[in-house]
Amino acid sequence: MTTPKKLIRSILKAHEQDLLSVVRKIHETPELSEKETWACAWQADLLNTWGFSVETGYKGLATAFNATAGQNGPHICFMSEYDALPGIGHGCGHNLIAGVALGGGVVLKNLLAHHHLSGRVTVMGTPAEEQRGAKIDLIKAGALKNVDLVLMAHPSDDATAPYAGESGIRQFMVSYTGKTAHAADCPEKGVNALDAVRLLFNGVDAWRQQLTETSRVHGVIRDGGQAPNIIPDFSRAEFYLRDFDLKFLDQMQIRFENIAKGAALMTDTMLTFSEIPNPYKPGIPNDPINQLFFSLARDAGMQPKWARPSRGSSDFGDVTYEVPAMHAYFNITQNNPGIIIHSREFAQAAATDFAFSQMKKTARILAQIAWQFLTEQDFRQKIQKAFPFSR
Repeated sequence: MTTPKKLIRSILKAHEQDLLSVVRKIHETPELSEKETWACAWQADLLNTWGFSVETGYKGLATAFNATAGQNGPHICFMSEYDALPGIGHGCGHNLIAGVALGGGVVLKNLLAHHHLSGRVTVMGTPAEEQRGAKIDLIKAGALKNVDLVLMAHPSDDATAPYAGESGIRQFMVSYTGKTAHAADCPEKGVNALDAVRLLFNGVDAWRQQLTETSRVHGVIRDGGQAPNIIPDFSRAEFYLRDFDLKFLDQMQIRFENIAKGAALMTDTMLTFSEIPNPYKPGIPNDPINQLFFSLARDAGMQPKWARPSRGSSDFGDVTYEVPAMHAYFNITQNNPGIIIHSREFAQAAATDFAFSQMKKTARILAQIAWQFLTEQDFRQKIQKAFPFSR
């Protein structure tokens, strides 16, 4: 059965105004991770109006939702994100991710009904990508247990592109406790916790020579003392470790812990080393999905390019270990070099007519991929064969 491109376009057109209304409201009302109350409610209400069966507070997460339609047959999930960034609003364009998921979902639902086909479509609301990675909580709770394919697309300051994967990430909080004293009168009676953090940074800098080209280590000092004339008795730093290889990430973590321990030994401070929950795994691309996305994006005039794996990280990486999946990218900046992601300028770009046009094109493309997965056994088998894990 061929992909009904004209029908896909007409279905999305019929739902366009309601879709754009929600996408604009999410953009105008930015909410931080796990506080996306309005964004969750607006999407859930719209999906309910469109005839989906909607569950909010999904898997115990207050701002997650799950909206389903259809029955039996292959099960396709469109993932939505909608959290904003502190201080700059939707500088990552998650309002547009929500729009793609909503649009792709309603198109596929109507295609199933129009052709009287078996199959299930889900639009899953996944909060807190920027902070805690709620997709990992949803995976642990079994949200993807009966899903056969996951599709998602993210706005970009670069070219439209298929999913090339991204770095995994481990996040750590490293604290040192010492003893206060007057920094001028009796410094010998103090134990300087800030010295330990400074030595931690020095140790990381010395380590960089032995890191691979794909590795990244970056940190900030969260607490560094209260006043220059007081020996700091507490200091704290937060660090991220990234790489494309899970095994090398394990090695990086061991080395980083040893550096942290060494800084404590050199300063006679007490170390508290803690990993922030929900580390992200490196994402794994699925070539048959990518090839179809590239072809459809080219046909849509989006001028796609093949990209290198992203140096950034996302909890979507964990999804790729559970089910065949794609996290594509679509350009919203018209290649303006002055607009970069995670900026106020990108937040402004995420509410332009061009961004909305690119969002709608991408929603149609994901709906076409989902339709082909549903109706073409050969394509479905290629995707399943390219998935490197048993289910």
